[in-house]
Amino acid sequence: MLSLPSTGGRLMGRWEGIEEYICVVEAGSFTAAADRLGVSKSYVSKQVSQLEDRLRVRLLQRTTRRLTLTEIGEVFYGHCRAMAEQFDQAESTLSDLQLAPRGTLKLAINSRYGVHYMASVVAAFSREHPGLSVEVHSSFKDVDLLEEGFDLTVRYGKLEDSSLIARKLGSYSLCLCAAPDYWAAHGKPTGREDLRQHNCLTTSDRFWLFNTPDGRDTVKVKVAGNWLSEDGATLLAAARAGIGIAQLPDFYVQEAVDKGELEKLEHQDWSHYERETWAVYPHSRHLSAKVRYFIEFMTHYINQNFKPQAGKFMERPRPAQP
Repeated sequence: MLSLPSTGGRLMGRWEGIEEYICVVEAGSFTAAADRLGVSKSYVSKQVSQLEDRLRVRLLQRTTRRLTLTEIGEVFYGHCRAMAEQFDQAESTLSDLQLAPRGTLKLAINSRYGVHYMASVVAAFSREHPGLSVEVHSSFKDVDLLEEGFDLTVRYGKLEDSSLIARKLGSYSLCLCAAPDYWAAHGKPTGREDLRQHNCLTTSDRFWLFNTPDGRDTVKVKVAGNWLSEDGATLLAAARAGIGIAQLPDFYVQEAVDKGELEKLEHQDWSHYERETWAVYPHSRHLSAKVRYFIEFMTHYINQNFKPQAGKFMERPRPAQP
């Protein structure tokens, strides 16, 4: 039997002439084979002759009237035909995989808000594509996509320099909120400088970001408080309990606001921050169907359900943390 070589270059060298040989056998002549392949008769004859020279066997008996297979040529044709069919099947499989999401989608999301913000998106996508397996990794730290073998991750805010590719999915607004009892006891801040007088429920970096009134820049404000957590759910619970002020996404606190458990600081042009949402992945060329479909699904779903600003695809490397 033929053995496939271990390198692409040797494989191409060994396959050279085989397509022409198969076509000659099936067409019955060099002339008919040349017509099928759209090349000259001399080219087909040369390719088959070089194949015989390389194999050091005669595959075909040529006479002026007819063309017949040698015994070894017939055996060789059977193997070549089988390999050609396997290659056709492999190409067909690849086409199917690119036309519909299949296989396993390995996705990483950030636990701070990612579970609440993205879990419904992932679940809705999975429901539409039951033939696709989904692995969701949730962590407070950004994963290394290449090292850990993830297809895609969702990140928020400003991204750092990287060779990874990023697509902006949209954005969401963060607001300042507290329990009505807290506002009643401590009053509401009228500017960023007033935050120094309040108990701010924050992450370990103790910074909050705000948009400037014109929305063109951001302001970084140092805050202080007696409650630190990287988990949005924990910050939400503390705010509900009346411990202090939290900066959380509008969608994240809306249920508590509707129930009267929290009250947002409204009508303040200094108190909001628009945070961008990004899909980050290693490659943009020949993107697999599962990743391509999921990105498009996320963009549409988030736009419909969370009403962020629609994002545009970035075909050049964008800032991202590896």
